[in-house]
Amino acid sequence: MRTALRLIRIMLPVWPVMLAAAGFGWLTIAANIGLMATSALLIATAALHPSVAELSVAIVGVRFFGVSRAIFRYLERYIAHDATFKLLGRIRSWFFTRLEPLAPARLQAWQSGELFSAIVGDVETLKDFYLRVLAPPLIAVLILLGMVVFLQQFSSGLALLLAGAFVFAGILMPLLVRCLNRGSGAELVAVRAELNAYLADTVNGIAELAAFDRKESQLAGIGRIQERLTALQGKVAAVSALTEASGNLTMNSALWWTLCITIPLVHSGQVAGVYLPVLALAVQSSFEAVLVLPMAVHHLAESLAAARRLFAIADTAPAVRPPAAAACLPASSGLIVRNVSFEYDAWGQVLHDVSFDLPPGKRLAIVGPSGAGKSTIVHLLLRFWEYDSGRITLGGTDYRTLPPEEIRSVFNVVSQQTHIFNASIRDNILIARPSAGEEELKAAVQGAALTAFIAALPQGLDTAVGHNGQALSGGQRQRIAIARALLKAAPVVLLDEPTTGLDAVTEKQIMATLAGLGRDRATLLITHRLTGLETMDEILVLEAGRVAERGRFSELIAGKGLFYRLYNLQ
Repeated sequence: MRTALRLIRIMLPVWPVMLAAAGFGWLTIAANIGLMATSALLIATAALHPSVAELSVAIVGVRFFGVSRAIFRYLERYIAHDATFKLLGRIRSWFFTRLEPLAPARLQAWQSGELFSAIVGDVETLKDFYLRVLAPPLIAVLILLGMVVFLQQFSSGLALLLAGAFVFAGILMPLLVRCLNRGSGAELVAVRAELNAYLADTVNGIAELAAFDRKESQLAGIGRIQERLTALQGKVAAVSALTEASGNLTMNSALWWTLCITIPLVHSGQVAGVYLPVLALAVQSSFEAVLVLPMAVHHLAESLAAARRLFAIADTAPAVRPPAAAACLPASSGLIVRNVSFEYDAWGQVLHDVSFDLPPGKRLAIVGPSGAGKSTIVHLLLRFWEYDSGRITLGGTDYRTLPPEEIRSVFNVVSQQTHIFNASIRDNILIARPSAGEEELKAAVQGAALTAFIAALPQGLDTAVGHNGQALSGGQRQRIAIARALLKAAPVVLLDEPTTGLDAVTEKQIMATLAGLGRDRATLLITHRLTGLETMDEILVLEAGRVAERGRFSELIAGKGLFYRLYNLQ
């Protein structure tokens, strides 16, 4: 119930439009009833060979209801679907805004395919809640009330008959569907999401599957999930067929009983003979409003299951909460880290009492074996995770009093895993600062040594790079990341293993470019490569999350400690 109310609250900004759509839905069914009734009246009256004048009202009625039904149906479908699709777009935007603060710390609990399934598949499922769940019961009640008033003019028995048939088809049958499909809606949503996640994972790893000849086993996994999905869909289809048959049986039974009640009334003269087909067809056509209700229960179950999945992700508390009373971003970008400790929930403590200073202009390198906690420091500085103890200040202001978004605006980040979007080179670079002008963009491209590469492309900066930059080499990807950093021009440069996986020549070129990027700015270099660190003002050597050594390159070599041993191993 709470989930349904939450979905209804989301609809409140567009409720007048949705109410108008429901109104047109009611008018559509009412016009259909009117069309069938006046058509029956016209045919029955014409059989008595009256004058054309006596048929004129029925003729006009048939024309009016025939045309109005088409118009009302168009308006109902257009307004309802337009409002619903706009609403789904708003839900997707809202969901993305809730996802962003969760990245990357909290999103590790879900596969990327699961998130994709939620933002696409689960949101798409919600359309049935707004189109097939909310309006039909209201329309059915209004149609029933109108028909009861109409039938009461001829016979109370007819009114009671229709009311009983509507209760059976609109309440008892939906309860039967709920019992037969118990749990199927939620399970169907879950299995569909599992299949989407598995398919996304398969597509992302298709090259590895081909290389290791594991296509058949992966396809078998897809087949197993598909079999479960097909079985569930078959169960739902069987229940749908049963309810459709039961609904038609109820409708035709109501038609038969209408004739049984009305024929004696015609024989006794209480009802004119021309109204016999009118009443029969009016009762039959009114079932259009109630026959959709049994499957509305199934759509409700699916929608609520999809909504619970969405809300479970969206309601996850971020790892870093914004401060209740945010301080202003200081003018100075000097960083001070004092006695900072941190542990991941699943992996235990990874940093122990780490301290360092990074004033403007200083070049600091943090080195150490894999798993020593080097990249974790970058995550803490970017406020992706909350440190457990210690203190970090930016320009003398405590980190925890500053909004995470403003802290990130201070940093230029070039990481070992640069994501390249399926867009043009221009769009990929402008992510750093969309408002940048053409000259600023060209300066960033030149600073990243991309000018010659881009000039050789047929469409230059507007060349598409494919999914995750598949058309680019590792060095070109890193240069795009450097171009982003140059365009952003933030005062602190964070370099997290920026040359991982590159050959020696490309590595030297990238490091030379990065040296220019860090000129006159504070620079923090995270690396396991110990060459080229002679120009660093200070080097921190981490071991098991602790600062084992610190000093300049020459001092650490002379000390013949951990740094010296690691250096000789390389």
